[in-house]
Amino acid sequence: MQITAHDMPTLADIPRLPVDLADATQTASIEAEAAPGMLDESVAAATQTLIERGDLARAAELALMHWQQHPASPAAAFNCGYALQVAGRHEEAIVPYRRTLALAPAWPSLKNNLALAIRLSGDDPDLEHAFIEGALDDDPNNAQAWTNAVITRLNRFDLDGALRAATRAVTLAPDSPLAANNAATALKEAQRWDEAEQYAQSACALDPNDLTHRHNLSLLRLARGDFASGWADYEARWHGAGELRGTLPEFPRPRWSGESLAGKTLLVWGEQGIGDVLQFSRYVPLLAERVHREGGRLVWNVFPQMGALVRRSLGEHADVFDTSTRVRHLPHFDYELPLMSIPWMLGLDTDALGTSAPYLQADAGATDAWRHALSGEKRLKVGLVWTGSLNHQRNRFRRVGLERYADAFASLQKDVAFYSLQPGAQHDVEAAKAAGFDVIDMTREWKTFDDTAAFVGALDLVITVCTSVAHLSGALGQATWVLLDANPHWVWQHDRRDSPFYPSAALYRQQTFADWRPVLDKVTMDLRELAT
Repeated sequence: MQITAHDMPTLADIPRLPVDLADATQTASIEAEAAPGMLDESVAAATQTLIERGDLARAAELALMHWQQHPASPAAAFNCGYALQVAGRHEEAIVPYRRTLALAPAWPSLKNNLALAIRLSGDDPDLEHAFIEGALDDDPNNAQAWTNAVITRLNRFDLDGALRAATRAVTLAPDSPLAANNAATALKEAQRWDEAEQYAQSACALDPNDLTHRHNLSLLRLARGDFASGWADYEARWHGAGELRGTLPEFPRPRWSGESLAGKTLLVWGEQGIGDVLQFSRYVPLLAERVHREGGRLVWNVFPQMGALVRRSLGEHADVFDTSTRVRHLPHFDYELPLMSIPWMLGLDTDALGTSAPYLQADAGATDAWRHALSGEKRLKVGLVWTGSLNHQRNRFRRVGLERYADAFASLQKDVAFYSLQPGAQHDVEAAKAAGFDVIDMTREWKTFDDTAAFVGALDLVITVCTSVAHLSGALGQATWVLLDANPHWVWQHDRRDSPFYPSAALYRQQTFADWRPVLDKVTMDLRELAT
């Protein structure tokens, strides 16, 4: 069942407000400080008490009502912004924070909190940067502002500045789990993996109840090939990954935790995004073997847009193959299991994780039809993907952009025909054509991922960033070149050109944070050699 529109799992590295605000001022890296005597103490106390009890909605409404009654009070405005922000209403918090700024620009904690609200609402990153740097100018010893500056600077591709901020944050606040977490984030982008893991472990030790840190540690360990520890910690994803928090479906039956399945039915269901389902579907046959060996039945639920492709390729392993999108429409089951928990439950490690590829099969007739349609093209046929989901919090780092492809590949057009594998990107394609780079776009003819798979099967090569098409192409056994940023998704591992998960894939990695030029130079050289 589809529970998020993201096409890849995302990291929870950006500071987030916690669900259970037992200590909101520390965990959230926003500050509740207010100048003494400037705010009705009973309102301030009541707001904070509600926050500490976890009644965030009432706290926000109380603070909002108080500010409406006292619109000229900077204290009331700040308290309102703070309460809204703790409740996760970041965009709404900007308004009272801006009012505070107009009334009392030097209000304690204001610029730090406003910068964070701007970031988490997806507002102007330049404005966010100005406020966080202003907070540091006002108070160079503000540990929370330094902690937030790590992410602000990273998002501006200022790795050196982010590392300096991380060092300052952990120096000023050595007991802050969020400072340690953000230090790990910056160190990962610098590919300083050992140090990153040390800080990730510190964050977990400093606040073992915050599953964000455990989830982040799991991603690092999985990327380093430590699957035994990684899978165990990855079970924290439902509460530790910001994009998953609060999205776990409510099932009428319990999670399977290894009980005997004799006479029982196990539901395994697709989670997160399309790329995740494509990658982890390979493990369903192993799960089915366990279920059937114990005398049970397996129900497999997948996203509707992937149903035909997955059913054809692997559906025979399930007793019931289902594409329902609502829990109430599911067939009967006794236990449930998210798809990405299979390796953990089966104890799969390095060798078993790779399994054999290809394990997906496109519709042979549809692929033949595309081959016939493209048969007049005698050049090397190469599919291109240049960005992942625009909503993915790491997309700024992983996207290459069609404009970079155009600059790198323009001289190869005599020998290479380029095809868009990027639905909904007609504007990019037209801009590239106007600049002299001809990309053929047939994506409007595709309705499902089965259609995409058939087209991919008719090509000679796929060049893609880290997104669902990379998993699709690899799972089909298509020749696939994957362009990776300095700190890619864990499935691509570290420091290798090949993939244990997709033998037909070649990996082209950034050696320096945010520097695509050497990557594209190498891809261009290899593509020229292949085409001529």
